[in-house]
Amino acid sequence: MRQNDPFADLIRSIEENLQGEGDWIPPESERRAAGSQGNPRRILWFLLPLLLLIFFNRIVGFYTDWYWYESLGFERVFVTRFLASFGLFLAGALFFWIFLALNVLLARRLAPAGLANTALDQIANALGIRITSIILGGGVLLALILGGSLSSHWEELLLYLNQAPFQVTDPVFNRDVGFFIFTLPIWQLARNWLMSVIVITLLATAFVAGVGWRTWRVRTPVLAHLSVLGALILLLIAWQYRLDAYQLVYSTRGAVFGAGYTDVKAQLPAYNILSIVTLVTAVLLVVTVYLRQAWRAIVAVLVIWVAVAILAGNFYPGLVQRFQVSPNELNLERPYIENNIQFTRLAYDLDRIEVRSYDASNQLTAESLLAEPQTVRNIRLWDYRPLLQTYNQIQALRQYYEFNDIDIDRYTIEGERRQVMLAARELVPERLNQNAQTWVNRKLVYTHGYGVAASPVAQVTRDGLPEFLLKDLPPQGAIPITQPQIYFGELTNDYVIVRTTEPEFDFPREGENVTTRFTADTGIAMTFWKRLLFAVRFADINILLNQDIQPDSQLLWRRNILERIQEVAPFLRYDQDPYIVIGEDGRLYWMLDAYTVSDRFPYSEPFGSINYIRNPVKVVTNAYDGTMAFYVMDENEPITAAYRQIFPDLFRPLSAIPAGLQAHIRYPVGLFSVQAEMYRTYHMTDVNQFYNKEDVWAWPEEIFADQPQRIEPYYVLMQLPGSNDLDFVLILPFTPANRENMIAWMAVQNDPGKYGQQLVYEFGKDTLFYGPKQIEARIDQDPVISAQLSLWNQQGSDVIRGNLLVIPINNSLLYVEPLYLQAANGKIPELKRVILATADRVVMAENLGLALVELFGRDVLADSAVAELAASTGSPLPGESSGAVDGGSPAAGSTGSVAELIRQANEHFQRAQDYLRDGNWAGYGAEMDALQAVLEQLAALTGVNPAEPAATTP
Repeated sequence: MRQNDPFADLIRSIEENLQGEGDWIPPESERRAAGSQGNPRRILWFLLPLLLLIFFNRIVGFYTDWYWYESLGFERVFVTRFLASFGLFLAGALFFWIFLALNVLLARRLAPAGLANTALDQIANALGIRITSIILGGGVLLALILGGSLSSHWEELLLYLNQAPFQVTDPVFNRDVGFFIFTLPIWQLARNWLMSVIVITLLATAFVAGVGWRTWRVRTPVLAHLSVLGALILLLIAWQYRLDAYQLVYSTRGAVFGAGYTDVKAQLPAYNILSIVTLVTAVLLVVTVYLRQAWRAIVAVLVIWVAVAILAGNFYPGLVQRFQVSPNELNLERPYIENNIQFTRLAYDLDRIEVRSYDASNQLTAESLLAEPQTVRNIRLWDYRPLLQTYNQIQALRQYYEFNDIDIDRYTIEGERRQVMLAARELVPERLNQNAQTWVNRKLVYTHGYGVAASPVAQVTRDGLPEFLLKDLPPQGAIPITQPQIYFGELTNDYVIVRTTEPEFDFPREGENVTTRFTADTGIAMTFWKRLLFAVRFADINILLNQDIQPDSQLLWRRNILERIQEVAPFLRYDQDPYIVIGEDGRLYWMLDAYTVSDRFPYSEPFGSINYIRNPVKVVTNAYDGTMAFYVMDENEPITAAYRQIFPDLFRPLSAIPAGLQAHIRYPVGLFSVQAEMYRTYHMTDVNQFYNKEDVWAWPEEIFADQPQRIEPYYVLMQLPGSNDLDFVLILPFTPANRENMIAWMAVQNDPGKYGQQLVYEFGKDTLFYGPKQIEARIDQDPVISAQLSLWNQQGSDVIRGNLLVIPINNSLLYVEPLYLQAANGKIPELKRVILATADRVVMAENLGLALVELFGRDVLADSAVAELAASTGSPLPGESSGAVDGGSPAAGSTGSVAELIRQANEHFQRAQDYLRDGNWAGYGAEMDALQAVLEQLAALTGVNPAEPAATTP
């Protein structure tokens, strides 16, 4: 030690005093040797319990997750993900620590006095530990951090190693799109991670050598060592310039997303120059170490590099963009706009859309309507939002049952294909009475929901309620269900334990509860060891203490459909609307759409955080036993192909899905909405038209609950133009930007054999076709309808205007909007009226059948389904009452018999008188308007012209 070190002098004086009292102080070498033998053991005994405490929850989590995956048969999925993540962590941590250790040891050898007589050296001496060991021990902590940061990128690495080509080449770099999706992210990750490793190592090396904080006079070997590390950093910077060049395919500088004129002609050459300059700088940084005045050469080289980076990297491209491109943007950007259009259409699968013309100028007649009877009888009157309230009020049946969502599907009922709305009846234990909220009830007894309620889309009872195809407990109706229990659903957010000695509640019946026992073998067997683990995992000691749980009892965990599927395959993106399906075997299944997405597709316009999307996977989950199957719809989709290589046991071909379930596959509304949003602009493929945004379409709006909102895409069972098949399609109309008239409508097929076929029907631009909002305005302007709406709203009720559907029929358009009435203090919306509109008329009646009669006359009653719909409310059909004139048909404008219209007129008159006595002039006026409308209908029905003077009796 140096003589002028006060800390060393203090230690020496203490040693001398102790020796003076007869105590022997061993030499320093012996003290270090003794410390090196004793301290590691004490440290080890201290670290082991600490590490166990830190990683205890992780260990418990690992084993419980393993048992869950094992119960599903997905052990290999779990092992693949774990080994990939842990392997990356281990490789990253070891690589960093070895690289750091070699450089630190080399620095210690080249500059042995770099840390001599420092506080760190004195601490090491006091602890009897070598200073190098302290540094390398600290490196272990950094290695764990850097390894951990790398482990989360296991998915990108596996995709890179199993990538499949897109068979599409980008026009600037001539690389397959797969390079940008799979390879470029890994290169960027590797470069960033290596930069962190080398920078930390450089700082540690400089610290060990004492450079910068003790002296700036560095020996040549040390300088050479630091220069090599600096050169490696410059090499990584040069690599970054090359990666930045590839990143130009995501540029936002030009007229459109993707590489533009400035990017290709100015920025790309600049990056190439910077890469070369940086490489030269790296070489000079090492070479100049052995030259005289080395530091001046290094500074000069770095100044040149910074100057080139500023001028070539930023200043020059900015000048090109401002003074060359901006004044001539369309001409210079033309090929790059073409790239954007082409690749955006590819990324969102818009290039396969078939465009057809649709001449909707034909007058919709009874004959044309009856030519498509199946379309008419499947027009959806029930809006899923008020219908959900109705289901929960009249079919939940007990306070602990709840319908979470209404799904729309198609079923064959009595040999006829019907569009159906249905919902699963799930059990919510939180809704039990407070005194029944026991652990046993919530975990062992009330374990599952029960059954499904279903109703056709167009039928309504005389009370304005849905006509159920399936209802009550146990479910009864036209669709057989053999296994109605729902252990896995949308509201099953907690675990339960089944097959215990405690009977499970099944469903209530005539004052008693029917019980059941879970018969599948898909849960986790509750051995003592597993009970202990899950008691710790859930922090629930009851799992250990409860005596009803037996070794053959089973834990059902992660029962929520979305949570369950996301846990197995978190690398896919999922739709948020799983829908219930009744299989041919009478069992209940949940179907969920899975997407592959990316934000790395070159030249493609982003939609939110993505710029590429496909729906290649359908996930089917058994509602009873929770088994899951991932079926691949599109085996040629490259991202899915890569995942199939990674997880061969997870995915199944579409041919493996049962035919009964395949018939219920739907094209997801989520994907359709994204495609429709992008197609509003990207239906334009002409560069001039696209650049000037001459024909941008708009998303139409409707009125729902007195508020304007965007129309949601809707499923329709209909005959597409030119087809004789009844197809289940998803459609959406479009209007021009800043206009309300309809310009086109988009449809996609859902049925097997046609699934995914996309069509756009464009209207002529020289004729007006009413858009949804214009129809809403015409409804509001109709005196009869507006009077009725005003009257209902003044009587303490809420009027709910349902979905406005645009139904293409026989080169015409039929607009349908249901009206629901809900008492202000009630919660059961009732369908009270149906509004129909064509190009020249708007009518309202009690149901769809009567509205069709009013719109087209009695001829439509020739169709049995229309007659059935018209009679569903119990009102007499036109001409059936004794009030009909000579048994003749009523005029097209009539909605009921003479007697019915007289009754309505009398009611309106009496209410008008009541309002008049109360001084309610608004109500009086509304009733008089309604009375006038009824009188006009009565005149049309009887053939009497009220404008003519009454005949006098001689």
